[in-house]
Amino acid sequence: MILRRLYELAEREKLADDPAFEAAPIPYIIKVGRDGEFLGIEERRGEVTIPTRKGPPKTKPDRGKELLATRAHGNTANSGFARFFADTLARVLPVCNEPKSMASRKTFWEQMAKAAADTGDPALLAACVMGRTVAAEAVAAELGKYKPGPGDRCTLAWHPDEGLTILDREPVRQWWRGFYTRFDQARQGDGPQGICQITGEMGPIALTHPKLPTIPGGMSAGVCVVSNDKDAFLSYGLDGAANAAIGFRAAEGYTRALTALIQQKLHRSRIGLGGTLFLFWTRQKCEMDDMLACFDSNNPELVAKVLRSFDEGREATAMDTNEFYCLTLSGNSARAVIRDYLEARLPEVKTNLRQWFTDLRIVEPWGKELVTYFPLWQLALATARESDGVLPSLPGQFINAALKNLPLADNVLAACLKRLAADGADGFRATRMGLIKLILTRKGTPMSEELNVGEGTPAYLCGRLMAVFERLQFGALGNVNANIVDRFYGTASTSPGLVYPRLFKSAQQHLGKLQGEKPGMAVNMQKDIERVCGSISAFPNLLTLTQQGEFALGFYHQRAAYRKGKDNQ
Repeated sequence: MILRRLYELAEREKLADDPAFEAAPIPYIIKVGRDGEFLGIEERRGEVTIPTRKGPPKTKPDRGKELLATRAHGNTANSGFARFFADTLARVLPVCNEPKSMASRKTFWEQMAKAAADTGDPALLAACVMGRTVAAEAVAAELGKYKPGPGDRCTLAWHPDEGLTILDREPVRQWWRGFYTRFDQARQGDGPQGICQITGEMGPIALTHPKLPTIPGGMSAGVCVVSNDKDAFLSYGLDGAANAAIGFRAAEGYTRALTALIQQKLHRSRIGLGGTLFLFWTRQKCEMDDMLACFDSNNPELVAKVLRSFDEGREATAMDTNEFYCLTLSGNSARAVIRDYLEARLPEVKTNLRQWFTDLRIVEPWGKELVTYFPLWQLALATARESDGVLPSLPGQFINAALKNLPLADNVLAACLKRLAADGADGFRATRMGLIKLILTRKGTPMSEELNVGEGTPAYLCGRLMAVFERLQFGALGNVNANIVDRFYGTASTSPGLVYPRLFKSAQQHLGKLQGEKPGMAVNMQKDIERVCGSISAFPNLLTLTQQGEFALGFYHQRAAYRKGKDNQ
């Protein structure tokens, strides 16, 4: 089903209509004179913007200008192999004397000579002259201006073409299409015949499938979704990927669709988090950029805009039959690992996404406004001290919960509570508290966005009382090295009955001090203590995980209300 949906995307976008070519970054252009003189090397790169968690986004050079390059007509790992017209610097120019590179370089120029002889193209003929006469010293001097990587490709540009490469010349393209078609037909004739499991058509079955570009956890040379490289994977006398029974066009199509999604060539289609890629697309083309940007943007205006668009389009989307797809992907050496897959109606996904942000919405720590825009990476960091401590399964849990309206596991709540106990007063951030609120709400314990004086559960009231004691201590003593939250929150949030008698004793001392220095505040604090305690019949000796979450939200809500009141005084 997954590969069929990807193939449908390739057909819709016409990604496999020209199988002889593929888009590839080619950063270096070898300039060739009219009669084959070596005129130097030009670097063609742009810039990519990299968002940062703090501060403005950064920019860095991209991998090179993307050109329509020739597809490999064999195994690129074979000794002496070279692509036609564009390959790595070491396979084209005399930049090293390593035997494998020299063998591939020999192949590259032999192939160039064959194409020049068949077409009589003047640009190819001039390139062949340059290939025979270019000096290693001249190449080294040119490349000294740049910092090429070992996998950077290059191609050639004939001077009369005014910057266009030989890959842009139509006679070269037509010749290559004929060459590749003959190669492809011969390759298909070598395999078995069968019914393609994607298209349902009878025809040759692919023995190998194209590779995807690099993904997290995968080899830099690329990974395969379908591969059978051990005898234990084979059956019915079939070799390699023929066991998957997928035809050549279908294999090419789904791979090109996946590549386009990974490289975001069709639309904003991926989110990367914690070594996992989440790829998104729809059956019918539609605008999803803003919707997906909500997952990794901390822009409140963007989230508000998306939620408004969901509400405004509610009647129209009720008739929307478009399908939404989400594929969770990671790498394991040479293989691509499919972790999860979602297929649902787009209106349903929009409804679930609206609910996700609603469940996350919570008052910010100073009580001034409600916030709902939490990027996934911030939510993940709310569960750990550093990014290395984030559970590997967490990103997938978040995506599933957001798109399918599912609850989060107790281990996520436990991780948040653990950080609160360890971080003390500084750990109560809106991101973490919003996540706790969402978890409790989806566990069947609805929680308010801000202080709810009508909430009467003992755990919530005990949390509020902790915030009252914190404010009382600050009023009496000011800033101290380790306040009541830093010292007692961990025990109070799990076993209130054990620690609250001691906290009441300290509170009476702080009230006595306040009565002499700030009698008005002392009266107000005494009323707050009585108001909260009046609804507590007994302090629990042990709180469950869910009750610990209620305790945390009670403390956070009461503290935010105090801070808001202070600003309004």
